[in-house]
Amino acid sequence: MVKSGYFSSKVALMRCVKNFICQFGIAGKPMLNRPFTKNLVDDPNWLPEGPKHRVNKSGVKRFAKGYLAYAGSGKNSRGNQLIVALENNGPLAGGSPWEVPFG
Repeated sequence: MVKSGYFSSKVALMRCVKNFICQFGIAGKPMLNRPFTKNLVDDPNWLPEGPKHRVNKSGVKRFAKGYLAYAGSGKNSRGNQLIVALENNGPLAGGSPWEVPFG
């Protein structure tokens, strides 16, 4: 995506919720979206799954402020959209295969 100039096309921030998340990833030039519309298969989850695993034994939330994750709605549903945590978010990310944070 970076090499194609995708992010140079004014990718808008959308679905921004104060103190929660901001979603982005739709290119400003629609033709740039076409190669990236296919859903990505989930990566093997290296973290335990489920809501009870969203906070570790030390109380650290998996989706901490500044972390990125693919925006998804279920198994193998990731695409070209990402979410970034605006604050530490325990109820979001890290408990499902498509939500494994990075960053």
